[in-house]
Amino acid sequence: MKNNNAPRGRLAPGHPPCYNLPAMQEIRSLTLVLSDRCNFSCPYCPQRTGKNTLAFKDIRVFLDFLNPRLAGEVWLGFYGGEPLSSWPLIEKTVAYTKKEQRTRFRLTLTTNGSLLKKELILFLKRHRFALVLSYDGLAQKYRDPGSVAAVERALAGLKELYPEGYTVHSVFTPRTVPLLAASMRRLMGQGHARLQYALDTSAPWGKADLAALEKQLCRLLAIFAEHRRRTGKVPLENFKENGRSGVFACFGGRDRLALLPDRTVWGCEMFHTLLGNDPHAPDYAQFCFGALEEFMSLPAKGFNAVAANYAELRQDYFFTEKGNLCSLCANLENCSVCPAAAALATGIPAVIPEWTCRINRLSRAAAGPTRRRELNLS
Repeated sequence: MKNNNAPRGRLAPGHPPCYNLPAMQEIRSLTLVLSDRCNFSCPYCPQRTGKNTLAFKDIRVFLDFLNPRLAGEVWLGFYGGEPLSSWPLIEKTVAYTKKEQRTRFRLTLTTNGSLLKKELILFLKRHRFALVLSYDGLAQKYRDPGSVAAVERALAGLKELYPEGYTVHSVFTPRTVPLLAASMRRLMGQGHARLQYALDTSAPWGKADLAALEKQLCRLLAIFAEHRRRTGKVPLENFKENGRSGVFACFGGRDRLALLPDRTVWGCEMFHTLLGNDPHAPDYAQFCFGALEEFMSLPAKGFNAVAANYAELRQDYFFTEKGNLCSLCANLENCSVCPAAAALATGIPAVIPEWTCRINRLSRAAAGPTRRRELNLS
């Protein structure tokens, strides 16, 4: 959700310059992980649950400190755990951002939907949130069997009250990938305007799993090609041209930051998921800016040292597990792999598991630009 066309920010009157952040670009994206508490135990979720919750004063201090470096438009994301379990924090933070006249905050929230009630939907609509609701369709029963009815009610409420404001995000694993096409067809049939799917690559995908994926992608293309012929619309975001090409680079720690429920600051919340449970690990100090007070008092040299580690996270610097350099791959400019997500499988940031490469090659062949054009999906 990065907006590269956001207006350039200026120092607000009464705010001293952030002299300890000389190397950082204007900040265009902030993530608040409100709590590590969650009412689900999704088998593919890498985040550990706990009892940490941010205090509103920490959020306020974080936003105030960064104010001089904020762009004219900033995406502010609320995450968890399950962020709706910390609803008062969301209300207070939104009210606080409305007092800021220099920066326009564009609000996002990612939720499992189980706690989403009518009054909350109306609040999110009033403040024009971009909502991502995580629901795995027919595979939801393998994720949390008791959640299906509650999330279906939430989806029905969103479709009625805020149809333009949400995307349904579904995750499929090697076990559940045979349900991919049928799940997307069912969600499309329910009238949801924006759908997207992701594949869990933290666990191995074998030959049989890849064969099942290829079959599902072909089926999925046919389903949405027919829908496009009938309606002129393509509700599946995965099949839309994004207009982007070039070498992928992670912008964590450069134009974006994340505040975690243990009060540490990272370039991206995914690195906390990967490294945050072991402060003594060597990579922890490479990607963590420290606890909130430490972050605010970091000298330029210390801040730049951490920011420089994030700046190295470019796809052409990545390797596969077998030592193949991504810069030598013919598909380099059409591939993007989150370095932290890759490390959930390999244990090393920017080292990519072999099955991720195979999945990406298969996806490009089965649902790439050429195939989309053949089916009039582009």
